Amino acid sequence: MIVKVILINLLLLAVYCALILMGSADAHKGFNMAVGAGVCITAQVVLNIFIGLVMLVMAKLEIGKALLISAPVVGIVGFCSWLILLSIYG
Repeated sequence: MIVKVILINLLLLAVYCALILMGSADAHKGFNMAVGAGVCITAQVVLNIFIGLVMLVMAKLEIGKALLISAPVVGIVGFCSWLILLSIYG
C-alpha cells in the first residue's frame, strides 16, 4: 500500500511539472517552474499530511500511515526535481 501511494504521488508530481512546462512560454519557464512547482509540491505534501491524519482518526490505519510516510518522500523528491528543473529552465 505504501509503494502504491508513493508512486501515485510521484506520478502526480510529474504531471504537475509537465503541465507547467507545456503551458509556459520559453521566456517565462524559469519563473513558472519556480512558483508553480513550488506551490504544487507544497500543496501535495500538506494534503498528504492532512488526509493521512484524517484517515488515522477514521481508524483506517493502513491508508493513514501510507499517506503520512509518502509526504516526506514526495517532499524530498519534489524538492530535488524542482531544483534540477529550475537549473535547466531558470
